[in-house]
Amino acid sequence: MNIHGLFSSLFHRDSCSTSLQESVIEIECVKSGTDDRLIYDIKLDRELVVVDVGCRWGFAEQFTKDAGHFRVYGFDCDIEECDELNRRYKGSAVTIIPIGLAGKIGKRTLYVTQEPACSSLFKPDAQLTENYPALYCARHISTVDVETTTLDNWSEEYGVHIVDYIKIDTQGTELEILEGGINILRTVRALEIEVEFNPIYSGQPVFSDVDSFLRSEGFVLWKLTNQVHYSKEGSSDEPIGEDIVCYDGRHKERHKIFGGQLYWANAHYIKKSILDVEDSETQKNRDIILFHTLGMLDVVNHIYGSNWKGVK
Repeated sequence: MNIHGLFSSLFHRDSCSTSLQESVIEIECVKSGTDDRLIYDIKLDRELVVVDVGCRWGFAEQFTKDAGHFRVYGFDCDIEECDELNRRYKGSAVTIIPIGLAGKIGKRTLYVTQEPACSSLFKPDAQLTENYPALYCARHISTVDVETTTLDNWSEEYGVHIVDYIKIDTQGTELEILEGGINILRTVRALEIEVEFNPIYSGQPVFSDVDSFLRSEGFVLWKLTNQVHYSKEGSSDEPIGEDIVCYDGRHKERHKIFGGQLYWANAHYIKKSILDVEDSETQKNRDIILFHTLGMLDVVNHIYGSNWKGVK
């Protein structure tokens, strides 16, 4: 569930963005010498498992269109939303579980918000939601009790003992979900976590807490995307300056800065051991498919070199 609500879809959920991302992937494949046909000729020893926690609105199409490589599990505590997703993905390698993940098994209070996607097990900060126009969607309107379980408990119950990729977007409970999946986390190769730099919900952990935990579990931050700022009166239409993003000192991308405080972004992590390039050929093949599908060709190139041509 994304705090931006319906104002903007995540880059991997919007069909137009997905098409654009796929085009970028194709261009980058040509630049790096990677042939898509070689990528998808790779024979894997098993399906790659994706877990999407907070799967409202559906999954990244790059996973659902490739039934031969991926099995996807989605979690959301909104039963009606899960019913809709089950109808949408009927007959595919997608399983929707209508339960909330948390740090413990039991019942929790869900704070339902004006935009359902902003609902959370943490109560929204009324000072923000009443005074920041872009956060009106997170106004608290009701509460409901929901059943929760942990990622480790679910994995044991369903016999899912390996997960390759996890995406979590749950409005503040990301850290406790990770802590409740400490055993399955040891099998994970990459994650995408929504992180807050300043709390929007009372008592929620922030980026430094999540980052410290993931680093202690052997992950490193790869990049931040979708950085979102908010201001009390709404930002002006006039930029207040410029910022520069540098890539190896070879590329400098300038962009305008508008007003507002940085509140959240999507943090992309990978297992640090991936960078050591000491895995088996079987694991390397899994990583190639996973990171290629995620559009993270820089990870593939970092591990295998820019002249990598594919593995069969």
